[in-house]
Amino acid sequence: MEWAATVRVGAFELDLRSRELRSAAGRRRLQEQPFEILRALVAAPGTVVTREELCRSLWPDGTFVDFEHSLNAAMKRLRAALGDDAIEPRYVETIPRRGYRLIATVQPAEGAGTGGRPAGDDPAARTHAARLAVLPFVNLSGDPSQQYFSDGLTEEMIAQLGRLCGARIGVLARWSSMLFRDGVRPIREIGEALRADFLLEGSVRRDGERVRITARLVETAGETHLWAETYERPVADCLSVQADVAKRIAVSLASELMPNAREMPRLDPAQAGAYQTYLKGRYHWNRPGDEGLAESIAYFDEALVQDPALAPAHASKARALVAQAEYYNEPAAPVLERAREAALRSLALDPAQWRAHVALGDVHRLLDWDWPAAEAAYHQATGLNPNSESAHRALAVLLTVTGRFGEAIEAVDRAAALDPLCLVVGTSAAWVRYIAGDYGTVVERCLHSIDMDHHYGYSLARRLLSAAYLQTGRAAEAVQLLELARSAGGDEPILLAWLVYARAAMGDDGGATSLMERLAGTDVPAYHLAIARVGLGDHDRAFAALNLAADRRDPAVGQLCVEPRFAPLRRDARFAALARQLGLPGTVSSH
Repeated sequence: MEWAATVRVGAFELDLRSRELRSAAGRRRLQEQPFEILRALVAAPGTVVTREELCRSLWPDGTFVDFEHSLNAAMKRLRAALGDDAIEPRYVETIPRRGYRLIATVQPAEGAGTGGRPAGDDPAARTHAARLAVLPFVNLSGDPSQQYFSDGLTEEMIAQLGRLCGARIGVLARWSSMLFRDGVRPIREIGEALRADFLLEGSVRRDGERVRITARLVETAGETHLWAETYERPVADCLSVQADVAKRIAVSLASELMPNAREMPRLDPAQAGAYQTYLKGRYHWNRPGDEGLAESIAYFDEALVQDPALAPAHASKARALVAQAEYYNEPAAPVLERAREAALRSLALDPAQWRAHVALGDVHRLLDWDWPAAEAAYHQATGLNPNSESAHRALAVLLTVTGRFGEAIEAVDRAAALDPLCLVVGTSAAWVRYIAGDYGTVVERCLHSIDMDHHYGYSLARRLLSAAYLQTGRAAEAVQLLELARSAGGDEPILLAWLVYARAAMGDDGGATSLMERLAGTDVPAYHLAIARVGLGDHDRAFAALNLAADRRDPAVGQLCVEPRFAPLRRDARFAALARQLGLPGTVSSH
């Protein structure tokens, strides 16, 4: 296949004349052998290029080298240039004992060559890393109280497809898809908004103990219907219906890509009532912020009374308990221990419960400060479900606080690609870059989040934007932003603590001190109290607050060594001692 002089390979542009690989991070000139490998793969995207073919291309007859060792070394250099991973590839997949296959999207770069794709080139054929979005199943029951059932089926369908399709088909996460719940936008327009090649849409009609589920798979570019199916089953069979639909999609999109796909579990009729209760818990879990956490845990507990062996309910309960700690709704240490118990119980019942691995990783990170164990748990989760944005996002947090910023950005960008319209994911991507010192990108992403959702922008995105302004000498803008959030949301303790720091940075010591007095009457988390104390230059009280945060297992204390506002403390011996207590190197900050 002949391409123009410049082609786009995934997130990169490859100049076939200069051997340059360009991306948002810059440009680099590939060495000859890695370039020739990439050129051969680009010429046949989605096709296996054998090791023998590559060896003949790289070393003509008469060349005497250790072909196996030299090819492996050249491939390793190519993967390093692409930021690719042989275990979880996004660009080049290894076909054992045969060769390699380019799985990234290949297309002409904008403005390159003739501007069209090569004759006979089929986008679906070359885009093996296809993206699938599951739109919210429409509730046709005529009963708003049954919305949990259709929403729950949608979410579980996403989870099952994510596990079944693995890394070869990107299944978009729930939040982005749910934005199109009640819309009437054309299929092609939804596909463009989500950057999705395929949409699964459908409806649910429940009548007593029977349910009718209709599913339809559509290719977005041509709005082509690939298949449609209707299932009418007892409610007890709803999980098996999800499995049937998931397998039909996998076969329709790329059956040859998943020859060893795991069979999905069938729901025992005795579990039907427990499963419905579990879906109610998932419905409340997905409410904004921490609004539905207490209700979700109550429903998960009720489901487990009905069926103590329902592994997904244990896993979801574990994640909800972790969230209770992260939102400061309950003391962290005891609630995280409960999360550990729930996660371990889930994994004892079903080791493939990826949500339980995420929760266990969170417990290792937030309670145990066991960073290697947390990382292993997150990798286990992404291995079981490569399409889980929450697993990639949790991994990114761990990589960030341990100072591995390049890997963290890659992980959080994977999460953002899987849920492109989710404000939480977008703000997480901004936070990783804030810690890495890329303040221009932080500002851009936070403003985008604020524009997309004004209410959400008053909380996380506005606070993070103010912190980025402070690091770039824009203290007055930071104060203005936080005061605007305060006028809308009241004297929320964390916001007040950040405002103390910002006013002190602006030189308003009187205003900062006055706010500090107001803060003293609130239940401000110790970690954020330390930020306020640093702003006022009170290092002794800042260390006292940080020690208290460590004792209480404040969920944010692991950020100690990378948060730029703690830079004035880093030369103090007490800082190194605290970092050692957390099991972190005391000098991982990029600031």
